[in-house]
Amino acid sequence: MKLKLLAAAAALVATPALSATSLDIGYKAYTSDTKDDNRGAYDQPFLKLSHFNKADWGTLFAYVKLENPGEVKDAQHGADGKLTVKSLAIVDKQIGKSSYNWWMQNFLASNRTVMEDNFYLGFTTNRTYGQLFINAGLGVNYSAASFTPTNASFDGLTGGAAVINARYPLQFFGLKHSLSVNYEGQFGRDDEHQDVLGYDSYGHQIITTLKTSLGDGVYTKLHLTQFDSWGATPNDGIEYGLAVGFRF
Repeated sequence: MKLKLLAAAAALVATPALSATSLDIGYKAYTSDTKDDNRGAYDQPFLKLSHFNKADWGTLFAYVKLENPGEVKDAQHGADGKLTVKSLAIVDKQIGKSSYNWWMQNFLASNRTVMEDNFYLGFTTNRTYGQLFINAGLGVNYSAASFTPTNASFDGLTGGAAVINARYPLQFFGLKHSLSVNYEGQFGRDDEHQDVLGYDSYGHQIITTLKTSLGDGVYTKLHLTQFDSWGATPNDGIEYGLAVGFRF
């Protein structure tokens, strides 16, 4: 079902009105408290290839991200670091002429130890307040997960999901900037889903990003992410990082 819906959504972008592709080269790190509380958290480089399309029917955003490419960084306590592949696809299909959308989102993270896939289906709405743009949504969550050390796995409906994405343009020091805050939360997770990944019933990530345009398709990004029962930080934590990006 997931593959069919995403394939159908992708087919809608045959004639986009706006299209942009970018490559980020960056490095992310965790606070010492986060590392103490989460064995899977360790500092590492990343590469991220993103694509955005906006057309009359709505929008598509997708990326593929390689964390610790080449496995150049060791994990905690001298353990081998692993390449983690992450992919995201978000489709907002506008409903008629309204400010509401059908919302489909799929996120996959996988390495040799753990795999997690979350598929959301629901509704979003787009709002503007002056220069502030907000996209917010609510839907159901279908997840698949596995954890190699315990041979545990899960596949099924697991509560709901909510997102709030806000973006605001800024200009200072003679440069153009964009400040964004992205909240993603899951609630009412299935007990088996929680057991496989060590999660609580509720979890979220809040990503704050400052993007600065340097001209000619070059930009920088500073990000700060707070996790709660999410990804590599089931026991909460803070990630921060820097990237240089190229738009083409």
